[in-house]
Amino acid sequence: METIVPSVDTTKKELQERVDYMVNTASHLEELAETDEHEAMKEFIALKNFAYEEYHVLTLQKNEKAVNSNVHLSNYRGFFTHLHFTAGKVPLRLLHWNLDEFHQANMGFRL
Repeated sequence: METIVPSVDTTKKELQERVDYMVNTASHLEELAETDEHEAMKEFIALKNFAYEEYHVLTLQKNEKAVNSNVHLSNYRGFFTHLHFTAGKVPLRLLHWNLDEFHQANMGFRL
């Protein structure tokens, strides 16, 4: 999925699709970890980087007006504040905990 391009016209449906992409990918990786932890870890890092990039774009000064004037974008930005990954290299034993962060953040986004 391409990184978001925020605008005042961004819809909740568009943002929910982005959240669903991350949550569904996390679910897939939880299943993959049962058979191939190393591949799941590799794909988790890509998912985590995607989340970091999305948040970065939402917090850029050039996007401030769009994000602050669109309640859905503002809520989407809040989704990322719920993600708390372990810092540095993530050990395999924490993979499931880190993947669950997407599910936890999703519950907050849907409220």
